[in-house]
Amino acid sequence: MLSSDTSASDNAMLLQQARAGDARALAEIHDRYYPKLYRYAFYRLGDDAAAQDVAGEVFVRLLDTLRAGRPPQSTLSGWLFGVAAHLVADHFRRAPRESLEILEWFTSGTSAAQEAEERLQHQQVRAAMRQLTPEQQEVLALRFGDGFTLEQTAEIMGKSVNAVKALQFRATAALRRTLGETGND
Repeated sequence: MLSSDTSASDNAMLLQQARAGDARALAEIHDRYYPKLYRYAFYRLGDDAAAQDVAGEVFVRLLDTLRAGRPPQSTLSGWLFGVAAHLVADHFRRAPRESLEILEWFTSGTSAAQEAEERLQHQQVRAAMRQLTPEQQEVLALRFGDGFTLEQTAEIMGKSVNAVKALQFRATAALRRTLGETGND
């Protein structure tokens, strides 16, 4: 979640410094947003390498726009996550839908049966997520994967808070229905 040290004015100042070629400002933007962008991409794609590629490409595009003299016109977080959302959509358009790898669970003290059950549940949730619309997947990734507030999610998605609430409600209802059908209420 964005904290008070990542306020809009702080981000605006960082962006202004980055436009001027300040390497420290660019490093701060990277350090502040890379983990969040990676989590968002991983939540959407379910693949570590693809998530790293998406998060890295967001910063390549930021550098390209700054070098071209076309800095982001929206808020920094909105622009970064907007680019990430487009890259995720491009990934799904380019790649055939393959079964997603299961997260490796490095949990100590779990039995093989417990681990198998967790993997099965995770697989079912990933399959249910793939049945949602891209917008529904995005709202869930931002709200629950990255912990953004409704207001932050609305800003990133370019929607009103009420539209995000409705989209989130429809997405969670669809997940409940789908998971209920597989016996995982």
